Amino acid sequence: MKRDTDKGIKLLTKITAIRWFGWGLGEAFIPLLLLMMSASFFVTGLLTSVFNIFFFLFIPFAGVLADRIKIKYMILAGLIIYVLVGFGYFLAGLTGMIIFLILARALNGISYSLDQIGRESYFIRHTPKKKESQVFGHLDKITSFWWLLAMLLGLFLIKYTEIHWLLLFIVPTSIISFLFALRLKEKPIKKNKQKFGNPYIKLFKEFKNFNKNLKVLAVIIFFFRMMSVIVYYFAPAVSYFNGESMVNAVILIFAYSIPALFGEKLGRFADKIKYKGYFLGLISLVAVLIILAFSPNYYLLLISMFFAGLTFELTFITNKSVMARNSEFHEIGKIDSVLSGIGSLGAILGPILFGILLDVFNPTFSYLGMAFFAVLMFGFVYKNREK
Repeated sequence: MKRDTDKGIKLLTKITAIRWFGWGLGEAFIPLLLLMMSASFFVTGLLTSVFNIFFFLFIPFAGVLADRIKIKYMILAGLIIYVLVGFGYFLAGLTGMIIFLILARALNGISYSLDQIGRESYFIRHTPKKKESQVFGHLDKITSFWWLLAMLLGLFLIKYTEIHWLLLFIVPTSIISFLFALRLKEKPIKKNKQKFGNPYIKLFKEFKNFNKNLKVLAVIIFFFRMMSVIVYYFAPAVSYFNGESMVNAVILIFAYSIPALFGEKLGRFADKIKYKGYFLGLISLVAVLIILAFSPNYYLLLISMFFAGLTFELTFITNKSVMARNSEFHEIGKIDSVLSGIGSLGAILGPILFGILLDVFNPTFSYLGMAFFAVLMFGFVYKNREK
């Protein structure tokens, strides 16, 4: 069975890598597309949050499905929706109609909830408990390599085309991934006989039943998801708004994404230091936000974005390891969906709040405000560090 399990993990990694290559050609330009189709930073924040709103609305269903049906069916359904997402982004850019952009963001949230919960549940169920971080790190390394390679190609192609044509590549790569996913095999699991119930009420009830470590983890995930969305979407958007070229603004995202190539090594590191990875991440995040607040130097911004990516990659991997150590095997899908739903609330709130701060004040004040929250989070993690 172990051999089939290894094949399944490799196949799902390949499926994800193919899809990420299609996204990599144009995804880094989405923050600029949102800004160009907005009247203010607040509207940019709202458009950014549409994805996370629908992700949050659908994540409880994804969690229930992961514990009741084959993961293969979730992956296939997500890939079909990704095809519609690609067409949505394309039509938004082609026609200039914001409704297509909203539809694409909404469908993207639904598809990613199926994709993320399905993939993570499959990986955790088919991986020894002492190697979860390494396996997730390896996935990030492979998928990020192809995403970054596609992004470099996109930076070259953008000189000859427009953003929506690059985003259209989501369609064929999703179809190819779908064909590969038809071959996915998995371990049988004990069927969950509990009633379905209201998934949103159930989400918060499940949170109340978490042990202390999982409740602390939920707060950490909320905070880091909020910060990661702010940095990923607004650092290039603010840079572009302040006069940087489109290519230079997107290269900031390239620098942000490079650390994912070292996901496997970071996974081994995270397995050794466990919750202490949060302390390193928070110290780095405070430094990054201060640089974003004050530095006019583009190359210093590049360095700060690299360390931001390193911070979020380390904490993402640490989150999965902490979750696995505090979860029962047959409840992984449910717990993962609750934590992902809580994280998506942070991703909804973050860009809206930051967009308002940018419109009312200025980037310096806004970034310093986020740095203050990071300092408070450091105190919270230290007080509640894992026993």
